[in-house]
Amino acid sequence: MPKQEIDAEDLFNLSLSIVGLVLRDGPMATTELATHFGYTEKTIVRAVKTIANSEDIGRFETHFYVDDELLATGEVDFSIGMAALRRPPLLSKRQTTALAAGLDFLAALPQFAGNVALSQIRSQIGSGTIPITILASPARQETLQAIQQALLDRTQLVASYLNQLGEKSERDIDPLRVDYVGRRHYLRGWCHSNQAVRSFRLDRITKIENTDKPISRAAELAEIPLEVFGQIEDETTVEIFATQEASEIFWNFPALDIQRDAEGNVTGKIQVGSLKALGRHVARYAGQARVLSPHSAVEAVRQFALQARSGSMTPEDQD
Repeated sequence: MPKQEIDAEDLFNLSLSIVGLVLRDGPMATTELATHFGYTEKTIVRAVKTIANSEDIGRFETHFYVDDELLATGEVDFSIGMAALRRPPLLSKRQTTALAAGLDFLAALPQFAGNVALSQIRSQIGSGTIPITILASPARQETLQAIQQALLDRTQLVASYLNQLGEKSERDIDPLRVDYVGRRHYLRGWCHSNQAVRSFRLDRITKIENTDKPISRAAELAEIPLEVFGQIEDETTVEIFATQEASEIFWNFPALDIQRDAEGNVTGKIQVGSLKALGRHVARYAGQARVLSPHSAVEAVRQFALQARSGSMTPEDQD
């Protein structure tokens, strides 16, 4: 089944991929692109429309523009602008850095030790020689190594975990993946207590052990949500204003209608699965990110702030 959910970064990457393919092969039908990339036609159209508004491409009139009339008939084509772009655009510095970090992480895994192809790719994109696992403290490196081994062995972990209120719990976790988001490592795994995929910050894991038990069938069948902080079910479209310093908030959600002013401030919309979790994201930026609408989202953030000040917040399963 074609993928429908997509976050802002993946949407931009998809846009660049479409540009490269169409510039190479000529006009293509949205149905053909949907089959090629594994997304719905609706997502393909959204990615194509994103191209003209991309912050990395910026002044798109010097590169190319989307033929809207042709797009309305189900076909994608780009008209070359003054720059006469003859090849796919290069990745942005931010994208290259993200790709390098991912390759560094792979290089730190035991199963990729001495992998020649991986070394060549890291060299070609200018990746550093120190993997991102070194960004963690020595104690957290040990946690990462234990998780990596469990991922290799497909075995269950038992972890002592402190939630955001400092409350301790014991969790039986089937490890699925490790993500590196916002300079933090997250274990994505099947939580036996909740019978669902949960995210656990590694700096809040105080103890972890490999049980040598095989992961459950439920874990093998589980789908990992795009949003690292919670599973998206019923989405709400929320309009956000963020200063340039807080604009990374848009990276954590599927985003649309992004606009940046001369000062670098960003206004746009994000798709949020849990308004309760939204407050935690907005609060991180200490007033530099603000919810504009709808009222339910504004109220959810206000309630989060009030509960945080009063100390009456309830424990969360994630983060």
